[in-house]
Amino acid sequence: MKKIKFNPTILLIVFTLLSVTPAWSQAAGKIRGKIVDGDNGEAVFGATIVVRSIKKFAKSDFDGAYDLELPVGTHEVEFQMLGYSPQKRTINVTPGKPQVVNITFGLQTLETVDVKGRALNDAEAALLALQKKSAAVSDGISKEAIKKSPDSSAGEVVRRVTGITLVGGKFVFVRGLGERYSNTELNDTLVPSTEPDKRVVALDIFPSGVLKNVRIMKTFLPELPGEFSGGLVKIETQEYPEEKQLSVSVGAGGNYNTTGHKFLNMNQGNFFGGVNDNQKMPSALAGIPESIPIEPGSVFGGLPPQGVQASAGLFNQKWTPNSGPASFDRNFSINYGDTFKVGATSRIGILVGSTYNRNYRFRQESSNRYFANPLSTLTTAGTNLTLQQHQDADLYIEERNWGNNANIAYEITKGQQIFMKTLFTQQGESQVRDATGQDKIDNFDFKALTTQYTSSRIFHNTIGGDHALNWFGDRAHKFDWRFNYAEANRDQPDLQQQVWRKASSSDPFTDYTRLGNNPDGSRFFSESKDTSRTTKLNYEIPFDQWSGLKSLFKFGTYTLSREKDFRFREFGQKPNTAVPLTNLYPVPGEIYSNPLYFLTNDFTFSERQVESNAYDAFQRLQAYYSQVELPILPKLKVLAGVRYEDSYQKVKTFVLRDSNSPLNLSYGCGSMDEFTRIALVRNNICDPNNNGVGELRTKDKLPSINLNWEFADNQILRVSATQTLTRPDLRELSPFGFTPYFGANRVFGNSDLRRSYIHNYDVRYEYYLNSTDYIGVGAFLKQISNPIEMIGQPIAGSIAQRFTYLNAEQGTIRGVEFDFRKDVTKWMRFEANMFLINSRVDVISWNEYIMAKGGLLDPLSKAATYNPTNISRPLQGQSPLVFNIKFDFYLNEKKTQNIGVYYNYFGDRLFAVGANGLPDAYERAVGLTDVVYTTKRGDHLEFKVSAQNIFDTRYRVYQKNELTGEKELFLSYRTGVSYSFQATYKL
Repeated sequence: MKKIKFNPTILLIVFTLLSVTPAWSQAAGKIRGKIVDGDNGEAVFGATIVVRSIKKFAKSDFDGAYDLELPVGTHEVEFQMLGYSPQKRTINVTPGKPQVVNITFGLQTLETVDVKGRALNDAEAALLALQKKSAAVSDGISKEAIKKSPDSSAGEVVRRVTGITLVGGKFVFVRGLGERYSNTELNDTLVPSTEPDKRVVALDIFPSGVLKNVRIMKTFLPELPGEFSGGLVKIETQEYPEEKQLSVSVGAGGNYNTTGHKFLNMNQGNFFGGVNDNQKMPSALAGIPESIPIEPGSVFGGLPPQGVQASAGLFNQKWTPNSGPASFDRNFSINYGDTFKVGATSRIGILVGSTYNRNYRFRQESSNRYFANPLSTLTTAGTNLTLQQHQDADLYIEERNWGNNANIAYEITKGQQIFMKTLFTQQGESQVRDATGQDKIDNFDFKALTTQYTSSRIFHNTIGGDHALNWFGDRAHKFDWRFNYAEANRDQPDLQQQVWRKASSSDPFTDYTRLGNNPDGSRFFSESKDTSRTTKLNYEIPFDQWSGLKSLFKFGTYTLSREKDFRFREFGQKPNTAVPLTNLYPVPGEIYSNPLYFLTNDFTFSERQVESNAYDAFQRLQAYYSQVELPILPKLKVLAGVRYEDSYQKVKTFVLRDSNSPLNLSYGCGSMDEFTRIALVRNNICDPNNNGVGELRTKDKLPSINLNWEFADNQILRVSATQTLTRPDLRELSPFGFTPYFGANRVFGNSDLRRSYIHNYDVRYEYYLNSTDYIGVGAFLKQISNPIEMIGQPIAGSIAQRFTYLNAEQGTIRGVEFDFRKDVTKWMRFEANMFLINSRVDVISWNEYIMAKGGLLDPLSKAATYNPTNISRPLQGQSPLVFNIKFDFYLNEKKTQNIGVYYNYFGDRLFAVGANGLPDAYERAVGLTDVVYTTKRGDHLEFKVSAQNIFDTRYRVYQKNELTGEKELFLSYRTGVSYSFQATYKL
């Protein structure tokens, strides 16, 4: 697979060149600001700013922004625009920083403004204004709020937004809908996923330091992607500043459970989260074609036996983690931006930045796995749980996160701009899992040591333009375009597993000995690559409806080309003869797996046979849309339209050793109907696990209607009805699965999956008290046909469970949302949001369930393998209650010292789906409390001190024993209290 190589030297050179570039002269003063329509909050393009006394003027641009150089002194400035009453301001211009004067047409304003050189910081108000004027229901969090919070990644940031829950610390659930029902865009274009088995973008890979704001679009508009159900997460990176800016931040922190305590680490990866050469598969083996396995055999079926045995010595021989005290957390960021004039009407703006975080975390996990003893195969009532396995594990996790962004924009003239926005972010996570436990099936105790390193990278580059076209009258047409290339890579080199065992009934002083077979001594290498190329074209035509009210017609096109491929290879070893004492615990793997033993044939080394270990997938999507924004009355507006999407997906799953075989790619069972597939499997033509080709072609029309009624000043009622869809992810169409560590569950895809339709209904009341205070109440209903859900399948005699995906019968989600933000006094601000949700999914029909349980289905049919414990249940990951509370306490009148108290709560949620009579596992409700202190010292220095999870909340997952009514432990752990200190200097 192709790799992206990023040289940090390039970034340092850029900073050096930019830092020595002289800033433009500020001999004269300057005013700048933004002009908006007070009725709808939209930017006013083409407004004239006139200073008659010195005969100078300027025009507002596409975003309503303007700037004008003026001599130091007092000037009368007039703001004019056809259709609006002119406004005049008396402005005292002083030298130094440009002075900000924002204008709102249509509202009464003061006549005199005296600005002493400090720019107004109204990022929170700007995002709220954007929410107000939006035709759709949306929520978000601004750069201003992000800076005040203790959050270090986009994942932590979005959990503060109404209707959002964060699962696994990085996966976003919008309105209780899982990752498949949400999409993520970065700077208005798709972000591919670094996860090989999920379609969702792991938001913890985006450092919060590169973010401008995060918005969650909750109702569908035709201009948005059709795969829109829970919501669309729109991430925007920072824009170039209006003047020269340089900021540097440094920080340190720790965790009470980790810092200074014993910590195991393999010292994997490089400083920036990449992969070291010694972690990769040996180059001598990597150069051999994938279709030739590293095992004894013929030229095309393997390699000479002596060569295979000798190849064991080519791998990295480090098996034992280093032990020492955990270091402290640290972070660093630097940002530089400036704007340069180019001629009389043009300018270039730039912003480059880099941020780096490194942290260490330790936690102890306790987990149980059970066997179900139901009283009847037709019901789970009275089911008793018998312990199958108990495991206690120490997890040592080191994470490095490096994010870089570079934006450059060229404003040709007012209303004409082209730009390029580039983001490169890389995350390296090293994990050591040291576990002990008891296996009740085979009656032995075990110790298992798993070491792994994962490097995830995203490169995202967008070239675009915004153009105002004054060819058709006073009101400009608007045309914008975006071309994007994005690539997500995930490398997991040399995942190692070592397992020791002893009989449970043996003397307590009996030694543990090596398991000696799979998974003991296994080495696992995997790589995934997800690339996307998108093109977006949008055109807006303003017009006046029958009463002369301003209306808008918008249409556009969207093209997506996406490729995703995945490879994994597993190597194993087993002893042929006993080597005295080397198999005893804790003899390290460096001795037990000494390469000399392979040359003397005491051990056998080879690549392991697997059902499938690769897939190649692609998607082609072409979309068109049109929508009209039409005021029926001055305060009653409707936005209606339709989106058409034509999508084709194809996945080819195969074994690498057969990758040169056309039969493997042409006759996959996934491309057959069920009757044909069963016949081919029965005659040994197709793999029974449906290994082969999965295809899905869909053509869909997706209507949307949104009604917005401002029935009183700053009070809006929104009503919408839309139809959206969700398609199976490319990975979910691939019948591939693997086990990441000893005793873990396996998840397989299903090439017969179909798309799901979602009917969405929303109603919401919004009251904008002022520019920062807000009250919102809303309700929603979603009806899903053929939702894609996970389901369990039996594995005889195994601790682990097997899961796959299927199209369930139907799903329904109902919910209400509340949002409140207000300055209670001049010393305190209170913000709270909450949502209540009820969901239900009918996984399979009662008839299918009875027929499968009664053995009335063909044993080779897929339906015969479906064995859910509950045929109806809530959506996985959905909490019935989620709320956030935030208090801001201002310690001085200028609000330069602030204490923030944050509380995030989510209720019980479905953690793992039950199968084979085992009940569903639920994660207990959790509340997290964070405290942050921020202070500014003068114009240049800022400090932030934070403490997260100050009560060290315990996470618990349980399964209910139906016979006794007890809640049996499934998983339990604590993450510890984290603390940090950060100092920022701004030029």
